[in-house]
Amino acid sequence: MFVYTSHAQTRIGQRNLSTDRIEQTVLRPDTVWSGFRKCMVARKEFSGAVLEVVYRQQEDAIIIVTAYELEE
Repeated sequence: MFVYTSHAQTRIGQRNLSTDRIEQTVLRPDTVWSGFRKCMVARKEFSGAVLEVVYRQQEDAIIIVTAYELEE
């Protein structure tokens, strides 16, 4: 189950990101690494656009902290 923080919901709206792509990035990342404060960062490329998602696992939920596309 995915849970989006209020910060994530705001940023996703501002950045016009797809929740489907965010969830795909977490479930099937190209790369993933440890981030700050027990968070993980997943990265996935979609037709030239690179999406990064910061999340943490909490019991049976995946908490989405934020997401953003990388600039070229």
